[in-house]
Amino acid sequence: MTTRADGPRNVSAVLNTLHDQKRDGTVLVAGAPGGQIHVRQGLVVSIDTPGAPGAESILLRSGRVADTAWTTVLAACRDEEGRLADELSARGLLTPTEFEVLCVAAVFDAAFALALAPPQGWEVTGPVPVPVSGPGLAPRRIAAETTRRLATLDGLWMPASTLATLRVQPAEPVPTLLPSRYGTLLRAANDRRTPRDLAFALGRGTYAVMLDLARMHTLGLLEETTAVKDTRPSTAPRAPAPEARNAEPAPVVTLPRRTPGAHQLGGTDRS
Repeated sequence: MTTRADGPRNVSAVLNTLHDQKRDGTVLVAGAPGGQIHVRQGLVVSIDTPGAPGAESILLRSGRVADTAWTTVLAACRDEEGRLADELSARGLLTPTEFEVLCVAAVFDAAFALALAPPQGWEVTGPVPVPVSGPGLAPRRIAAETTRRLATLDGLWMPASTLATLRVQPAEPVPTLLPSRYGTLLRAANDRRTPRDLAFALGRGTYAVMLDLARMHTLGLLEETTAVKDTRPSTAPRAPAPEARNAEPAPVVTLPRRTPGAHQLGGTDRS
């Protein structure tokens, strides 16, 4: 199934179709950032995109799990889906609940990142092995949360799609008394990093970073900056070029917890 006149009109429709049919598969989304949406029994279990850190990146960059310990766990799982949570728990690294929350938050964040720009096309293939996956989320739930996040950011500062391209730096002088996460963001902001760059550097969600930046702007903690077009190529797999009639912006569906339905994300603002 690819982008064609008689097929689903956008990625959200594709995910809802897979959900209704309870299918396994991988949706390859072309564009910037682009990505892979992994579906099992119609539920989204993982999303890989260069637009947002995945569960693995967050764990390692935040220091929650050491690189060597993570490598050992992956080797023990041998790429078998569903074993990672048990291995992490058996080694005392993460409880099953902690791992589930992390994976759900990562899916919501990745869906939000994909929604910041219209996809250039999509293709559905057979399921691709996903070592790091969590409980399945229904597409309609993800879609609803994604819409909420976009609306929240739009109401705080500027359209989320514009904020995503800003390269920020601290305003002077920097207050000495700040929430720790604000202080960490200010130290990492250097007028060269976009919110996505900051998220990867700090091991935080892209949405959480953008939300904090918008709130910090209202407090006068950031310099006014100009949005810079991100010319870095996407590292995500690309689907065949869609027909012209399908090249219009297509909303990305966000996925909920293990319940049917959903297009938007559902999670906490600080995840």
